[in-house]
Amino acid sequence: MGNKIAFEVQNFKAVRFIGREVIVGKKNPVPELWKSILNDGTNDFLQSLPERVSPEGDTIGWMGEYNPKTKEFVYIAGIFAKPETVVPAGFSYRDIPDCIMGIGWIQGNTSNLEKGAHTKTEKIMKENGYVPDYSIVGISMEYYSFDKYAKIEEDGNTIFTFGYYLPCKKLV
Repeated sequence: MGNKIAFEVQNFKAVRFIGREVIVGKKNPVPELWKSILNDGTNDFLQSLPERVSPEGDTIGWMGEYNPKTKEFVYIAGIFAKPETVVPAGFSYRDIPDCIMGIGWIQGNTSNLEKGAHTKTEKIMKENGYVPDYSIVGISMEYYSFDKYAKIEEDGNTIFTFGYYLPCKKLV
C-alpha cells in the first residue's frame, strides 16, 4: 500500500502546548527526544495533567521559530493543555491562538509518515483551495493519535495514520 493523504480544515481553538524542547539544525535530536520522553515517565506525566485537552495518549510534535540564518528551528514534543495552564517546572510551552488549521491525514504501512509530510500537506491543501498562513502563528505540528496511529487490520497488516497540522487560509 502506498501512502494515502486526506485533508480537512478545522477551526482550531487556542491551547497551550507543553512539552520538552530541542533545537533542530545540522543534527536532528528529535528521535532521541521522543525515545526519552516516551520511556522516562515524561509522557505519562504530561498525559496525567488535569488541564490536558488533547485526547488521552495523543502526542504532538510542535515545530516553529525557524531561523533562516542558522537553518535551525525549535521542536517540542508534548501535549495540548488549556490556554492558562501553569507550566510545570522544567517544561517548555508555546501558546497557539485560535486559527484555521489545515490537517493532512497521511496513511501508510510504515511508521515514518512524517518524512515529507510538510510538502504533502501543502500540496493537498492547495488542491483543496487553501494555502499555508503563517501570519497568525508560524508553526507546523506532527500529530500522533493514540487511537489512529498504529491500527492492526484483520489481515495482520499495520496501518499507520499521522496528522500534519498547518495554519491555513482560503486561496484568494
